Amino acid sequence: MLLTDRKPKVYIETTVVSYLAARPSRDATIAARQRLTWQFWEEHAHRFELVISPTVISEIRRGNAEMAQHRLNLVSDMTRLPTSYLTSNLTQNLLDAGAIPRNAEADATHIAIAAVYNIEYLATWNYKHIINSHKRQHIEQVCLDNGFQPARICTPETLIEVN
Repeated sequence: MLLTDRKPKVYIETTVVSYLAARPSRDATIAARQRLTWQFWEEHAHRFELVISPTVISEIRRGNAEMAQHRLNLVSDMTRLPTSYLTSNLTQNLLDAGAIPRNAEADATHIAIAAVYNIEYLATWNYKHIINSHKRQHIEQVCLDNGFQPARICTPETLIEVN
């Protein structure tokens, strides 16, 4: 494989797996996100190297045992990026700087792992803390200040359009 043939890496955050595994929602916004997630998964995921972390595994194990197993099955073939001193340190710095609220440590961990491992994209539907346009610049600055290039935070819908 030529270097130019390398697939871009995408960190799949928990909300993407949850939307993929969930029963169809009656809420129009959630239903649309579910459809876009399925479209990405079925028609476009093969163009990327999908990765997760122990934080994703921990979060998708929660709840109904049958649904948790379904979520685990969806990610079973993905590379798992381990946490480290560097990821823990960046997580703490994101929290200390207020880029991510202290009660959302897992969200900071997702961002930190993607940055430390130099992942191109972080796919999420978490608008509250991760893909929040008001927090994006702050998140990126904390990553850069710590010597890491932040992942491009986006939705599965955005990834459908990536060439």
